[in-house]
Amino acid sequence: VDLGSYEEFIKSDRHYFEQFYFSSLRNPPSVDEYDALWVMGGPMNVWEENRYPWLVQEKLFIKNWVLNLEKPFFGICLGHQLLGEALGASVVKSQSPEIGFKKIYVNREFSSNNLFRDFVQDMRVLQGHSAEISNFSKKEVSILASSDNCSIQALSYLNHAFSVQFHPEVVDETIQNWISIPKI
Repeated sequence: VDLGSYEEFIKSDRHYFEQFYFSSLRNPPSVDEYDALWVMGGPMNVWEENRYPWLVQEKLFIKNWVLNLEKPFFGICLGHQLLGEALGASVVKSQSPEIGFKKIYVNREFSSNNLFRDFVQDMRVLQGHSAEISNFSKKEVSILASSDNCSIQALSYLNHAFSVQFHPEVVDETIQNWISIPKI
């Protein structure tokens, strides 16, 4: 999984970025080396630590990054679910998986100070998930968007961590790349 449309945006804004995969790291990267963390999607589920043991280390890294260090975070799909779990929510198998272009609804209560500020109230986005965040007990979490089948499509935690269940990073090559991902 890559940054898709965000890669060109980051480069054009003259920022440096580095991609790393917890699945191939012996030790987590130093938090002092980075200003922001983006966690993308993947074919695994957050509860599959036995199958993907590196998820344990990635979850601890995200929890420390967001809760203790309060550094900027953005998560997409699996990254969204990992943030939800780090914030104490449950991530469960979806009753109705969302695959394809589906409508989401922006929560206007929080739209003035978040990443959906200039978006229409409802829009079609590319979905590809069969798991979802089911609830929150933290009052510092704001639900920014939902859909008919998934109540937490986007969220913010305080003013430094944001995530989306859908895939805003998609570019022309994305679907072809997804199709070629081997089944794990």
